[in-house]
Amino acid sequence: MEALEIVNSIITKELIASVVQPRKGPSGHGLLVILRLLLYALFQEIFSARHLLKHLTKRAFVWQYLGFMTCPSKRSIDRWKRKNAIIITRIIEIVGKDYQQLIQSEWTIMDSTPIPDEQDPEGKWGHTSRGLFYGFKLHASCDEYQVPLRAVFTTGNVYDSTQAEQLLTPTKKVGGDSAYDTKAIKKACRAQGSKPYFVHNPRRKGKAAKKKTPKLLKKVRVCVEQMNGFLKEHVLHYCWTKVKGFATKATLVLLSVLATQALAIYNFKKFGYPSIRISEVRC
Repeated sequence: MEALEIVNSIITKELIASVVQPRKGPSGHGLLVILRLLLYALFQEIFSARHLLKHLTKRAFVWQYLGFMTCPSKRSIDRWKRKNAIIITRIIEIVGKDYQQLIQSEWTIMDSTPIPDEQDPEGKWGHTSRGLFYGFKLHASCDEYQVPLRAVFTTGNVYDSTQAEQLLTPTKKVGGDSAYDTKAIKKACRAQGSKPYFVHNPRRKGKAAKKKTPKLLKKVRVCVEQMNGFLKEHVLHYCWTKVKGFATKATLVLLSVLATQALAIYNFKKFGYPSIRISEVRC
């Protein structure tokens, strides 16, 4: 029941109204209950529409608690998994702002992580510090508690620096690796009142002129790396290879970000600390 409580406390009518305009046309399952169901399925480690339908059929109280009038069909669930990535990205931004109102985060730490899948025809070749990979990227920012603040999903060939301004939040400090060490990003940080701390990019003036990484950044840079690892290993269990197509994969990965935000807010309100330990919900 705890997963249901978390989902319903985050995905509210007010949140949906701030993201989309009321839909005109024939009645059907609204966005409110659709997103609640997709988020609930992630908390329950149900990544298949067939398994989710089986779960709902045996537990009618679940779809009723989420707000459905009837049990959704497998075809509907498959369709919802392909079409809500853009809306979820906007919701992540709004929920991130709500989280920051509860907790006055000091840092915004940015990074990207590869979502490799060599079997997906919609993937692209990209590059990380470990070398080439084929697939997609999750660009995300988090605070010093490893809680996601913003997220963007792209193909693997998109440069990190091009997504930086979408990941910024108005915290006192902003950090990231050398990919974000550009004049434009530093200017954007200062424009919102933040002080930038980035790993120096040696390609600009040569390795001989490379500057040391700021000590403050060294202490917190690991937070975003741990967040990325947590999302991929503990929330998603590397299951993104089971689905194909940019839209479906984007929805799944972005839902993992939203689930982590929801968990942090729920635990902060209940226990006073933004814990993101999802295993306690899944027990």
